[in-house]
Amino acid sequence: MKPVVIAIMLSVFATAANGEELTFDCLAEPTQRIQIGSPVTGLLASVAVGRGDQVMPGDLLARLDSAVEEANVAMAKAQAEAVEASEAQRTRLALAEASLERSRKLVKSGSVTQSKIEEDEATVEIAKRDLDTEIRRLRLAELELGRQQALLARQSILSPIKGFVAEQTLRAGEFVRQDSPIMTLVQTDPLNIEAYVPVALWGRITTNSRGTVLLEHPAGTRREAQVTVVDRVFDAASGTFGVRLELPNPDNQIPAGQRCQVLFDVTAP
Repeated sequence: MKPVVIAIMLSVFATAANGEELTFDCLAEPTQRIQIGSPVTGLLASVAVGRGDQVMPGDLLARLDSAVEEANVAMAKAQAEAVEASEAQRTRLALAEASLERSRKLVKSGSVTQSKIEEDEATVEIAKRDLDTEIRRLRLAELELGRQQALLARQSILSPIKGFVAEQTLRAGEFVRQDSPIMTLVQTDPLNIEAYVPVALWGRITTNSRGTVLLEHPAGTRREAQVTVVDRVFDAASGTFGVRLELPNPDNQIPAGQRCQVLFDVTAP
C-alpha cells in the first residue's frame, strides 16, 4: 500500500478514535433514471409532456397512432354485446322443455307415444347444447374484447414513477422502435448520496447509520440522511469503499447532479 494512503487511513483512524465528525465529498444523484420506450413499434401520434415537466405514476407521456386498434376494439365490443342468438336459444330451450312436460302428462292417457317423449327429450338436449355453444361464443367474444383493449392500451405510454422529464428524444410524427427511447425520466425523491470513504472506517459505517449532507443548492441546505448501501468490495487503488445514503426530497427543492459533502459522527470500535 502506498505511504500516502496509509497516512490518510491512520489520520482517519485517529480522528475517529476521538469521536469527531468526518467530512467526505459526495454527489447527489437521482434515485432512478429511466429511459421510456414502447412495447410496440409505430408512429408517435402525440407527446403530452416535455423537458422539465413533472409527472406522476400513471400520467400519460405519449401516444402512438391507434386507429387500427380502436377499430378492433369497436368490432370486438359489438361481437361481445351480440346476445340475440343466445336469447333465441334460451327461448327454443324453454319451448322444448314445455313440450316435453306436456308429453309426459299425456303419456298415461295414451294420447302421446313413448317415441314422442323420446323425441321431445332429444329436442331439449339439443337446445341445451346449442345454448351452451352460444354462451361459450359470448365468453370468447368477451375475452377477445379484453385482448383488443390490452393491445389498444399498449399504444399509450404511461409514467411508471413520480419524477421529471430529463430529456425528450422523439417528437410527434417520428417512428418509434422498440429499442429507441421516447424520453428519459428521473426520480429525485429521495436522492441517492454517493460517497467514498477510507477503508479504515469499514465496520463503523453500516446500513442504517446516519449522516449529515451539506449542499450548495439551495444555499446552506443541511439535511439528515440514512445509509442504505455499503459496498462489499474495496477500491484497492484509492483505499476506499462506496457508501450510499438516502436523502428525502419530498418537495423536490434539492436539484440532483450537484456535488455535496457528508458528515459522519464515527467513534472508535
